[in-house]
Amino acid sequence: MAGISIFVFLVAIVIAVWIARDLSRPLRQIVSFTQAVASGDYRNQLPQQTQIVEVNALVNVTNELSRQLSKNQALRERLSSDIAHELRTPLTTIQGSLEAMIDGIWPIDEARLVSLNDEVIRLTHLINNIENIASIEHREDKLIKVDTDLSKLIQQVLNNFQSNLEEKRITLDYQTEKIIVAIDPNKINQVITNLLSNAIKFTQTKGKIIIKLKRVADNVVLTIEDNGSGIAEKDVPHVFDHFYMADPARNRQQGGQGIGLAIVKAIVVAHGGSVSVDSELGVGTIFTVKLPLNN
Repeated sequence: MAGISIFVFLVAIVIAVWIARDLSRPLRQIVSFTQAVASGDYRNQLPQQTQIVEVNALVNVTNELSRQLSKNQALRERLSSDIAHELRTPLTTIQGSLEAMIDGIWPIDEARLVSLNDEVIRLTHLINNIENIASIEHREDKLIKVDTDLSKLIQQVLNNFQSNLEEKRITLDYQTEKIIVAIDPNKINQVITNLLSNAIKFTQTKGKIIIKLKRVADNVVLTIEDNGSGIAEKDVPHVFDHFYMADPARNRQQGGQGIGLAIVKAIVVAHGGSVSVDSELGVGTIFTVKLPLNN
């Protein structure tokens, strides 16, 4: 009996050592991998080389973390490049104009000073928008939610655009019902303003805009539809990206900076909602905002 006990004990030790080696090897790889990720190296992925389910799960989570960090780094780099480009454009215009005035090539007259002032205003507006979206996305800009009649808020925004609608002789179809929802009225005002401004901007003279507000299950749904120029299919997935403009030349000509819809998405997401777009080039565009009623 004593011999059998010793044999069983030795077998148990061998099995324990084998399991420990099988477990420690991937754990050492995970430690080495996470150290590389911590130093900013996201190029590699961990292989699954063990039969231990829990270790494989840890490998999957670690790989996913690395992929997300890699995406975030690429996004930061792209945003830095985009911001630099957007700031450089008005600064280059201002610098060139001032140098022409200093060198006597251009006279210092009211028209050129007004043009320079417009560029400064555009630059200030861009910087404010960048600061705005950064604070919203990083939750630094706290929402101040109050029970708000969303239909009245929409009407207030419409009143501000009345002259724009009349100037382009745009027909407005406004279908709404009284819905009280807990929102930050100033932020949602900004959402409605940006969406309506886009609809008016890209709707031709004598065009039509349809605004609908209704309850759908536990959500309030706002749609803003126009029969304007529409968005190309290849551009639709990117309309909420920072600084993305489907037609850069046309957008800049009309005062666009490619950040308004990114702000819309950031505000809506901060409210626990979602925003989507459905568009066809030459036919029109529908933006849909969903906000939870029990917010």
